[in-house]
Amino acid sequence: MDKVFEKTRELGQALLESEAYQRVKDAEDRAMKNEQAAAAMSEYLEKRTELQAMVQGENPDPAVLKRLSDEMDEAQQRLQMMDDILALNAARDEFNGLIGQINQVLQFIVTGNMEQPSNCTGSCATCSGCH
Repeated sequence: MDKVFEKTRELGQALLESEAYQRVKDAEDRAMKNEQAAAAMSEYLEKRTELQAMVQGENPDPAVLKRLSDEMDEAQQRLQMMDDILALNAARDEFNGLIGQINQVLQFIVTGNMEQPSNCTGSCATCSGCH
């Protein structure tokens, strides 16, 4: 069992040293230095926290829930229009893709099955598996 954990630590270190992870860290640094992005992210997180607290409370006011949800959506839309945030999301997607590939390789090694990622939406019209 110690060998498994040792190899896991080595894999973790290799991930931290990967170009994909370095791009995430660089993009995070740029986004954190962007005052507009930081303000919009702070607003988004604040609204999300307020919304979660209201939902967990008794008898949440539907009008306040809608207002908070709309404000959260507006902050998120502003974030999605910022180049630094778009770059950060792209870098995170790339890194998550790397993690997904690693999981697929591990699954294949352990089970002998290589499961392909599915883009199925649940609608038979968009699924290529059944036709």
